[in-house]
This record gives sequence, C-alpha cells and structure tokens, in this order.
Amino acid sequence: MIQFVESVNQWCMRLLRLVYLNLLWTMAVILGLGVFSIGPATAAMLSIQRQWIRGNEDAAIFPAFVRYFKENFKEGVLIGVIYSLVGYVLYVDLMFVTSWYVRVVVLVGVFLYMISLAYIFPLLVHYDWKGIGLKIRMSFVIGFSHLQYTLVLFVALVVSGGLILRFYPGILTFAGASLMGYLVMWMTHQVFTRIEREATAEEEDIAVSVSQ
Repeated sequence: MIQFVESVNQWCMRLLRLVYLNLLWTMAVILGLGVFSIGPATAAMLSIQRQWIRGNEDAAIFPAFVRYFKENFKEGVLIGVIYSLVGYVLYVDLMFVTSWYVRVVVLVGVFLYMISLAYIFPLLVHYDWKGIGLKIRMSFVIGFSHLQYTLVLFVALVVSGGLILRFYPGILTFAGASLMGYLVMWMTHQVFTRIEREATAEEEDIAVSVSQ
C-alpha cells in the first residue's frame, strides 16, 4: 500500500512539473511575441526534459529554464523564425493550391518539414554542434536514417493528442506543450543514444582490428 501511495505521489509530482514547465514556456512565448521566443522557449523546455530523461529530476526548474533560454537564445530565435516561415508557406500552399500534382509535391514537403521539425530542437539541446545549417541537415539525416522511430513518434503524438482532446481536453491547456515536448524529447533521446552506442561499438571494433 505504501509503495502504491509513493508511486501515485511520484506521478502527481511529474504532472505538476509538466504543468509548471508548460506555464514557463507559455509565458516566455507570450512575452517574446511568439515567433521571436518560441524557439528559445522550446529549447529551454526540452533541455530540462532531457535532464529528467537522463535521471536528473531534482534540479530547480525556473533557474534552469532561464539559463537554457539564454544559452540557446540566438540559435533558437533563428530556428524558430525559419521553421515558422517555412511552415506558413507550406500551410498557404496546402490551402490554395488546386493542382493535384503540385499538392502532392507540397505534401511531400510537409512530410520532410515535419521530420526536420521533430529533430531540430532536440539536436540543438543534445549536441554541441556549430552552425544552424549543420543542425538542419542532420535533422533530415537522423530523421530518415531512423525513420521507424520517427514514424512511431508521429503516431504517438497524434494518438495521445487525439485521446487528450477526446477525454481530457483541459490537459492541453495546462500541459499540452510540455507533454508533447516530452514525447518528442524522449523518443529522439532514444535515437541519439542508439547512434552514440553504435558509434562507440564501431570505434571499439576498429581499435580491436588495429591492435590485431
């Protein structure tokens, strides 16, 4: 019984952390006029959730959010603006293009855009790579090379979003961004861990071959 109560308490604390993080993200986006702050705010949110996934759940959220927001501000703003503009163009094309062939091309573009969007911010907070161009290219490369994980992520986002809208729509108001962000960060972190594990195994194989 005690273990059950402790388990429930842990889940409640995790939900409260998601709500609090969602509030910080929402305030940062609003105060920064949306397009100019959604990138840094998202990077800060995912940075904190990355720490949770790696087992560090006890760090103070607000100081960490402010620090990560500042650290990723410049690249976060640029990435946010770029992806907002591209997303707007794709949306307008889908709404007003009447040619079936052009619409197919646009849908392919939307799919590529969604793959890159799913990985760009996790890449920003996970790897210390220099240059936005490299991060954008790698978001495509990693997304396609691990397409099975990417598709599972898309399905998880759609299903969870649909279930929440169907049964608990209020959750989207209080923890929608942080909940979806956690799903994205968790799945992409599995991909990054797999890549790093494979790279380590390859280096060990090379070292063994050289020693022989």
